[in-house]
Amino acid sequence: MRTTLTLLAGALMGATGLTAAAQEPVTLQWQTANLTEEQFQPIMEQLLAEFQEANPNIRIEPIPVARKDHWTKFVTAAQAREAPCIVSVQVPTAAYNGYLMPLDEFYRGEPEAWQNAWSDEVLAAAQFEDELYGLPSWGGIYGEVYNSDLVEKAGLDANDPPKNWNEYLEWAKALTTEEQWATVVIGGPTDTTTRILLTWIWSNGGEAFNEDMTEATFASDPKSLEAIKFYLALATEEGVAAPGATTINYLEQTNLFAQQKIATMRNAYWGVAKVVIDNPALEGNVFVTAPPAQVENAPTVATLTADSISSNCEHPEEAWEFVKFSNEPKWALLRAQVANWMPLRNDLAELPEVQADPMLKEFLEIGRTARTYPLPHPAWAEISQDDVVKAVQEALLEPERTDEIFQKLDKDVTAKLNDY
Repeated sequence: MRTTLTLLAGALMGATGLTAAAQEPVTLQWQTANLTEEQFQPIMEQLLAEFQEANPNIRIEPIPVARKDHWTKFVTAAQAREAPCIVSVQVPTAAYNGYLMPLDEFYRGEPEAWQNAWSDEVLAAAQFEDELYGLPSWGGIYGEVYNSDLVEKAGLDANDPPKNWNEYLEWAKALTTEEQWATVVIGGPTDTTTRILLTWIWSNGGEAFNEDMTEATFASDPKSLEAIKFYLALATEEGVAAPGATTINYLEQTNLFAQQKIATMRNAYWGVAKVVIDNPALEGNVFVTAPPAQVENAPTVATLTADSISSNCEHPEEAWEFVKFSNEPKWALLRAQVANWMPLRNDLAELPEVQADPMLKEFLEIGRTARTYPLPHPAWAEISQDDVVKAVQEALLEPERTDEIFQKLDKDVTAKLNDY
């Protein structure tokens, strides 16, 4: 009898254990370079709380990683087949290397009205070889952001900002004093260095690559090389940029702007949110214009961040549920209003909340001629975070060798482009 009861008790305990195990929520790790940014924290907390309430069987574990380590950490984990399920990385490179899962089946399984919230152009930027590897979540249109008080103090007219390089240099000299510099030249070891360099090249009608991305033309295109020299000279010759350009990244730029050590920064909408958090006195004392250009309708950079699912994710259906949830209009609007991350859904521009925000409207206007970033090549992560950065750093240290340095960059990058 005791044996029977013992067996029955064991069976019941085993069944209970199985039930408990079955009820354990699936845990999905989520890694993007922006989880560490302060302006996103309140949205992230609300997003995770509401998702958890709506999906008690799924738990999201954020993996905050510094921007400079984000790609390296992801690749290391992906190669070990331990990458977080939900990631935001450079799609072409990650997809080429097999680190991401195609999402077409998930995407096409959604209602047509939901699919139409993203334009074909935006979706194309998250594709590789005609397959979708990420749902475009948010972006950043780069404009020229000014400190209104410092502009006024320098005797400049905020209603008539610089439209070309000469006017910009005149402003930069007026904005450089014993207490501050006009701006920064970004040459630190992240792809922000490449993003900003491209805005200067395009502002002169130059190109860094040929149309089919088989040749680098940083030096061989005269307009490109002219732009590179003008931009780097702000630090090496003109003395209007803060020192230490080879170590200045996005974070250092926003810190200097928040401290009012620089009067202007080339940054995306989210940079404004960060500096206001760091220095609330800047609230309402910042304005944005299109970057100065030598040609009409010069494009600026519009970064694209897509939510992807890593190829070794064991729970892709649950991961897709989170990707969908976090890209609903409510969160897209909150990211714009609180974190200043530009929405990529095409059904939000006419919302009253967007129309009531003058700066958001201005960034969207600047973005009408923007080019999507990253550029569509599997080698882009390496090129943008390594090759271009090293060339910029070398030219900052040895400006007399700028032609030679960028000629070598053209040769090395062209070889790399054709290796694929």
